[in-house]
Amino acid sequence: MEKTNLCSRALEKDLYIKATTDRVFRALIDKEDLEHWFLKHAEVEMHPGGTIHFVWGTGTVNHGTILLLEPPRRLSYTWESLSPSPTIITFDLHPVYNGTHLHLSHTGIGEGPDWDNFYDTRNKGWDVHLSYLVAWLETGQQRIW
Repeated sequence: MEKTNLCSRALEKDLYIKATTDRVFRALIDKEDLEHWFLKHAEVEMHPGGTIHFVWGTGTVNHGTILLLEPPRRLSYTWESLSPSPTIITFDLHPVYNGTHLHLSHTGIGEGPDWDNFYDTRNKGWDVHLSYLVAWLETGQQRIW
């Protein structure tokens, strides 16, 4: 039986987006917005306890549960893609001059070879996804699947 490590790793990302916090928040929760910058298909129940179901261009599926929904400042949900436990993704938004500061925290990442691969791929993946978010919100350029 695999032991769960209570001391887990986290990914942290910060970026500036030339869009209001309301607009950025909507891009994080709205099905159509999500499908323009983040993933191929989304099913979302945007309320605490609601579910998310994400389908990627590769056919990979992830799901989770909304933990916190505080428009337009904070969104947190579980990311249930690797055993033994889900990870947690949290977006914090703060208005700054002519835009929004977005802080992403992806926590609960364990230790070991499977988790190392998870960490590496999610670290690179978040960089790519967040660049698509900026492009979508600042120029209207959508991701092509």
